Amino acid sequence: MTAVPLPSVPMSSLSTAKTVVLSVLCVVVALFVLGMVSGAGGWIAPWVGLGQGAGRLAWDLGWTVLGGVAATAFAARYAPAWPYVHGGVVWALIAAASVFAAWDLGSDYPYWFVVTLLVSLPVQAVGIWLGARYRPR
Repeated sequence: MTAVPLPSVPMSSLSTAKTVVLSVLCVVVALFVLGMVSGAGGWIAPWVGLGQGAGRLAWDLGWTVLGGVAATAFAARYAPAWPYVHGGVVWALIAAASVFAAWDLGSDYPYWFVVTLLVSLPVQAVGIWLGARYRPR
């Protein structure tokens, strides 16, 4: 079985510029999605009776992981082209921020929190698959 070459369709410069702008916008908005989901968890916490302590820290970590899944899924779903690349870029930014947080703030948080933050990175990458799978056709 031989591969069939794909026809080369030249893009106009306006089309290329539009794709670049939409790509950057997609990644930026995905990072806002991460902040909105994480912020929603912090906003809901007092309603469910969570004060300070380990329970609240676990709650916030859970919402942060959920925000990472939502952000990577958003980037992959709404990317103008190459959904896995867009989701991967957002995931890489999340991973870099998580590693930086573990390195810089690791001693300020319990050990379980830092380990769970880093171990949750593959879970957040699932959003890439979800977003690419449910793209509008």
